[in-house]
Amino acid sequence: MKNRISISSKLETFPNEIFFEIFDRLLPSDLYQAFYGLNIRLNTILNDSRMRFRDNISSFNSKEFHLYIQNILPQILNRLVSFTFGTYDTDEYQQASCFLHTYSIDLTHFQHLRTLVIIKMTISDVPIIQSAVIRLIHLVNLRLSVDSNDVGRLSVVNITNDLLLGSRLKHVKMDMCARIVFENINQISNIEQLSIVWCQLQELTHLLQYTPQLYTLKATISGLNDSQNWIESFPINFTQQYNLRLRSLKLVIDSILFDHLLLFLQQLTELRSLWLLLNHYEYMNVDKWENLFKSSLVKLDQLDLTIALMKPILPVQTILFSTPSLICEKFNTKFWFDRGWCAKLHEYDHCIRLIVLNNMISTIKRLKRQ
Repeated sequence: MKNRISISSKLETFPNEIFFEIFDRLLPSDLYQAFYGLNIRLNTILNDSRMRFRDNISSFNSKEFHLYIQNILPQILNRLVSFTFGTYDTDEYQQASCFLHTYSIDLTHFQHLRTLVIIKMTISDVPIIQSAVIRLIHLVNLRLSVDSNDVGRLSVVNITNDLLLGSRLKHVKMDMCARIVFENINQISNIEQLSIVWCQLQELTHLLQYTPQLYTLKATISGLNDSQNWIESFPINFTQQYNLRLRSLKLVIDSILFDHLLLFLQQLTELRSLWLLLNHYEYMNVDKWENLFKSSLVKLDQLDLTIALMKPILPVQTILFSTPSLICEKFNTKFWFDRGWCAKLHEYDHCIRLIVLNNMISTIKRLKRQ
């Protein structure tokens, strides 16, 4: 009892600004447990409308979660600027579902939220989140993921304007474990960074028409429906027509023909950085890559190109494209060296990886010449 009184009396000598600085560095769950109830002054500071909190409850067990929701969240809800909820391990309990349904917490009450992260929600929760996000006027960063156990082979996540139209929203990451569809997007978004898992190529093309401020894009692309219609409707001078400022592109590609990928990349003429992970032998066509970089992606500086192939390599493939070692040599000619790029071939028991990326030595020499 004496120690508690002694600590309390010493704390009374600190100005309020010191407490604001200290409390700003602590999680609310720790903060309220340590300081709330010590005296009226500390209670007043903790409840001050100027206090802003950041919290991550994803590591809470079931008991900790329920105590937090009942005792702490109501006191800080409208003062949170960053909040993460949902658990990676949903075997114990489904935190996101408890948050949204058991307690029916309305996310629109988080009026000062700038960062929102939701881990392993269900697909049926997506419409709830979308309708709330559009009303979080201070939101800058949004990260969503869906529990893979809730996803079927034909599951689809429909993204609407509400998710992307926040006036301050800049950074969005969506790991839905299911095909993401953007066909209902028809208004301009201000987002600058976007990460998607996964969508089809025609859907990504549609989305880009409404994201002119997008600077960095990471996406997993699988498949292309109605390729002929996509080719015929794909606008010439795509970047200029939609005023795109896309500079950095990172794609994992599956089930896309090389010519379709080339048609897409040819239109992204402002790219400075390109990262690709490919898994088909037809991408070994060096001449097509050279033509792309000569004619369209002339501003590209950073390249990281990986072509991963499973063994055995079929005889028809070597007849059409020659062996991987010979192809690697073609990626190491003067054309590639002058751009600061070099190729390496890595061979494993069950696969090979051809990697083309920036060579620091040649890049330095090229910069010196300039």
